[in-house]
Amino acid sequence: MIELTTPRGLPVSVPETVSEGPTIRFKPNQLTDILEYYENNGYVVVSNVIDMDICKELRRLWDSDVKSTQQYIYRQATAKAERHDFNENGWVMNPILNLQSLDPKTLGRFRDFATSKILTNNQIKDIFAKIFDDDVKVVQSMYFEGNSATWEHQDSYYLDSEVIGRMAAAWIAIEPIEASAGRFFICPQSHRLHLDAHGISNNIADNHEVYIESIVRKVRELELEIRAPRLEIGDVLFWNAWTIHGSLDSQHPNKSRSSVTCHAIPASQRFLQLQLRTLDVKTDDINGVKVYRPKDLALVKNRAVLWVESHFPKQFYWMKRTAIRRLARQAG
Repeated sequence: MIELTTPRGLPVSVPETVSEGPTIRFKPNQLTDILEYYENNGYVVVSNVIDMDICKELRRLWDSDVKSTQQYIYRQATAKAERHDFNENGWVMNPILNLQSLDPKTLGRFRDFATSKILTNNQIKDIFAKIFDDDVKVVQSMYFEGNSATWEHQDSYYLDSEVIGRMAAAWIAIEPIEASAGRFFICPQSHRLHLDAHGISNNIADNHEVYIESIVRKVRELELEIRAPRLEIGDVLFWNAWTIHGSLDSQHPNKSRSSVTCHAIPASQRFLQLQLRTLDVKTDDINGVKVYRPKDLALVKNRAVLWVESHFPKQFYWMKRTAIRRLARQAG
């Protein structure tokens, strides 16, 4: 074990090997056991979900196609259009958002492979379907290489199913994730805590830090356990929209943490943004999974928005924050 802290200073013992950690692991075909553990703990780890060759090919396409581009891409931490931010190791430190929506003209190989082989992988689909007791609708995805840490949060604050708490997500290891390489962490059973809804006092436009601090305070007050299980290549950690989680800072000088996250909701339900707006989104059917493509750059209108956003960011993000404030006031 090594002793680390979360982005807001919560202590966590991080296992260096699979055997050191307390997390029970399952095989992809143990669907009943997977569901029982998930419902009791708010997360579950499943081994050998994605074939190693698929993971290696995704990393090859990342290196050959994505890392070499100079174009603006939407990013996980900010949801803004940005160019790559490289560290001294040459890793991209601002993870990309929505692989299924990337520009098909320049990043089409990566977009198609990630969507068809990872986000709609049959074993991932079957596990989500078991959790939902429904077909699956993918609503968001991300790709991480380097990791600058993700603050403690519940996903439901940002996105969810229209039935709040029904969304689930998957963190997919594209390489073995070392203890000091920026592990994903979770608080078991924290999915049973229904914290403050997104509103005027903690809205993301003005008071995001108020929300983050409320999560950290709850973890401290209840002395919640924090786990950061080791994942081998192709392993997947599934978690609930209400489960408190985040990721640790990358501290290893020579280890990246190549991984994909995928957020999904029951196919029969609508998509909820910021607990403020419910959307009946248009989807594509891929491998029996409904795939929503936010800001799909296959569409001319979305490429036009990206151009405005990247060339006039101050004006664009001022308008975006104003719209969020308006929604928060209406909800409050």
